Amino acid sequence: MDFKFKYLLSSYLLFCLILFGNYWIWRALSYSLPIFILLVACSLLGYRIIKGKGRLLAFLLLLMFLVFSQWSSTSPTSLTVFSNDDIRLKDQRLKEYPPVYIKIGPGAIWIPVAHWFEERKEAVAASRVATNFSEVLDPNLYFFANHPRERVGVSEFGKFPYVFFPFFVVGILEAVGLRKTKGFFLSLILAILLLSLIGNKNELGPFVLFPYIVSITVFGAELLTQKTKSLFSRPK
Repeated sequence: MDFKFKYLLSSYLLFCLILFGNYWIWRALSYSLPIFILLVACSLLGYRIIKGKGRLLAFLLLLMFLVFSQWSSTSPTSLTVFSNDDIRLKDQRLKEYPPVYIKIGPGAIWIPVAHWFEERKEAVAASRVATNFSEVLDPNLYFFANHPRERVGVSEFGKFPYVFFPFFVVGILEAVGLRKTKGFFLSLILAILLLSLIGNKNELGPFVLFPYIVSITVFGAELLTQKTKSLFSRPK
């Protein structure tokens, strides 16, 4: 059998193993067939881009549909409206701030630091965007069912087997520096920014990131497989 054919066969078998060997993709299938198809297609195109064989334009076109699906099916998190629980927590935090003032002669100018940080809409919005941002960047959300930081009122579920995590780490460390992946990672940054603004309160979670995680994980698995083979094939 031709070596190149054997290499391609093993690469795509590995791709299929990671693409379909996770709970997330099957949950997507039960939730929406169009989203399932988009996830599979985007994952394949993303993987080919990292390998230097895919077209970024085709990937971005399909990604636009996936982004729209994420946006339309997500319950947006308000960046400024306080729920009853938010008000309770805010009142607790306000009591913890020490009084801040500048003494001028016999009088003093009081500085409402607590109000600036806890009640101004700009500060509240920035805090919630930062929270959403940290959530979607947390590997626990994807490989460990968000343990031990499970969120109240959110249905957490294991998306990828935790054994895939080392492959993902190797893949992202190797792929991020490649010239051919600049557009790929730029689109990833934009997807993360979108999730930071709208949150990820969705039955499928932040599924717009699924193709990126699969592509990067497969790439990392390939690299580790190749290095392992070369290690054991060295002449003694």
